[in-house]
Amino acid sequence: MKIGILSDIHEDGIGLREVLAAMEKRGVDEIACLGDVVGFDVLHYRHLSTRDASYCLETVRRSCRWVVAGNHDLFAIRKLPDVNGCFAFPADWYQLDFPERKRLAGEQVWLFENQELPALLSARDRDYLASLPLSLAVELDGVNVLFSHALFPDLSGTLTWRPQDHWDFHRHFRLLKAQGCRIGICGHLHPNGIAVAAAGRFAFSRFRTYRISPDLVQYVCPSTAGISGKSGFLVLDVAGLTLEAAAVRSHRGRAVGFR
Repeated sequence: MKIGILSDIHEDGIGLREVLAAMEKRGVDEIACLGDVVGFDVLHYRHLSTRDASYCLETVRRSCRWVVAGNHDLFAIRKLPDVNGCFAFPADWYQLDFPERKRLAGEQVWLFENQELPALLSARDRDYLASLPLSLAVELDGVNVLFSHALFPDLSGTLTWRPQDHWDFHRHFRLLKAQGCRIGICGHLHPNGIAVAAAGRFAFSRFRTYRISPDLVQYVCPSTAGISGKSGFLVLDVAGLTLEAAAVRSHRGRAVGFR
């Protein structure tokens, strides 16, 4: 079984089509989406004229067997994460005005209003986003994998915290064990290639194919959205126990083909 894994679409419909076409050429059997289908940050993305949240959500609904929510997805519908052990959100968080939320956040929580355009969503889009879980433990031909957007206890990536070394993965590895999984795969960090964490190590690595460790391991998927030099996806070959990090670039700034 081959599982295609994508993340961080951020309303980039052209990038999403390219990734899905590349996955089809690789013969993937199923696809997982690791969140942030929506959310257009004017400081980071260049696809303003082609952004299409509804198209991306409909395509993900149609194409992906497993889908989890990311921080931008939750923000788009003003939903608080139900798994977060690092920040106590007031129940009326989104009823508070921006200066008050900024004061309470103390730079711990992403506040998007000052640089993110509102996602143009239908009622169906909003219902779909509201239905998405923050993580999914799935069994793939005897291999148990945990899909999430970010790392436990901030599975949605709502906090500004980012891992700096392998110690920052300890709580997430405990979650993997509790869920009966030895492989975790998330997005959120937008690596230029892939990031890999295991016992005693955490590193960002280039686009290529990796042999999956027999021990607990966490992989971070590249983003779908068209940030120069960073667009890509993963292909998990369950039978061969390999994970390919594949780059995709187009005439919009991505290199032609794959490496």
